[in-house]
Amino acid sequence: VPTGSEAANPRSSLRGFNPLLLWKRPTFTAATVFLLILSGPPRLRIREAEASLRGDVDWVVLLHIVVWAFAGLWVLCQIGMRFHAKRPLLRIRWPQILGFAMICGLAVSITVSDAPALTAFKVYQMSVSMLFTQIFLERFGIGPTLKLLLWGSTLLCIAIALCAFLAPDMVWTASDFNPEPSRLFGELIAQTGIVSVFAMILLLTSVPKIWRALPLSLFALFLVLLGLSLMRTAYVAILIFFLLILLKRPNIKPLLRFTYLLCGFVFLLGVYHRLPNVSEYRDPQTISTLSDRTGLWHYLADVTFRQSPWFGLGYYSASRVYAPEYNPGLGTAHSMFLEVLAGGGIISFVPFLVLCISLSVYAARLLLSAKDRFSFAVSTLFIATLLFGAMADEIDSGPVAMSFWCAVAILPRLYESYWRRASRSSESSTSDFLTLAGHSEQALSSQ
Repeated sequence: VPTGSEAANPRSSLRGFNPLLLWKRPTFTAATVFLLILSGPPRLRIREAEASLRGDVDWVVLLHIVVWAFAGLWVLCQIGMRFHAKRPLLRIRWPQILGFAMICGLAVSITVSDAPALTAFKVYQMSVSMLFTQIFLERFGIGPTLKLLLWGSTLLCIAIALCAFLAPDMVWTASDFNPEPSRLFGELIAQTGIVSVFAMILLLTSVPKIWRALPLSLFALFLVLLGLSLMRTAYVAILIFFLLILLKRPNIKPLLRFTYLLCGFVFLLGVYHRLPNVSEYRDPQTISTLSDRTGLWHYLADVTFRQSPWFGLGYYSASRVYAPEYNPGLGTAHSMFLEVLAGGGIISFVPFLVLCISLSVYAARLLLSAKDRFSFAVSTLFIATLLFGAMADEIDSGPVAMSFWCAVAILPRLYESYWRRASRSSESSTSDFLTLAGHSEQALSSQ
């Protein structure tokens, strides 16, 4: 709690840490670019798996090129302005170094890729994602970053909901036991389970007045979309989120009250046997093999270590070439870890693995020690991102990629800020104790 001069001037207590904590409104251009690259942009049409390998270009590919070229130009302009003003170009920390090392390793894989243009574009997207989130955070702070993540996820959820009625072929697909479109997967817009979980986490941790009509309506929409997605990884992610709320009890009173009420409601549904059974829609036998992902991962790892263990087989293109050999129905690596390993080999996989471990340590320590809203929101969002990335998505573009690189930029700073404040508080307590002891000693000596 600020006292004295800090109470008179609240900003003085944040001196030296303003880029992280102050709520500075982003410019229209920066916010627009953020939302565009957060969305992917969406694929919007069904495309042959071999089309990207052949280098086929259509209007959606041109849209992606324009969006990412504009994002790269924004990054270059920001770096140029910093260079012209003789300011530090980037505030590099250990996670950023690991990220750069991984991207450099993936860039080397362009030379061995079966589709070098595709690999180069994906490596470029990853580079822009990392630099954009880093610069955006330094300019505008955590608050606007999380707010735009919430808005972006919400807009994608609304787009999926509208397409469910207006363009069902874009978002509905068959489930395990029903050949008819019965699963709201949302693949051509965004994976429904992923964006609905992100939206729920950000809504509940960012909106203080959750009991108003609009937040409750949005939460209901996210919950319905999550249920219809039939995505078991998403169910696990949101379950972990609510369990962490109950265990850690962060200093977010509306979130705690909402969680207690929701848990009570779910308990009543369970007592009266009204909870839906996922096994009626998804085959329980596929859980042990993670829907055949374990076999695919073993096959891709074996191919990589036999053919090119150090430099991989070309990021993003390797899984498109070799995954169909194992199972044509899968088509991709279905894991950011295997995507990096198969694409960039050991020289890319090792720094990426160390990066994920480092971020996990930051998140775990913040969850154990800090109870503020920012720490809890970013840590739980990273846990969900790690689950989705390990099971379903990549880190070059899209919601998972943006959330991952936001965590790379935010978690180290939050960790440093928390322990800096904790050490100052400890020093202040020690100083107060010594002062009190000195006064007591003087009083005893006078007696």
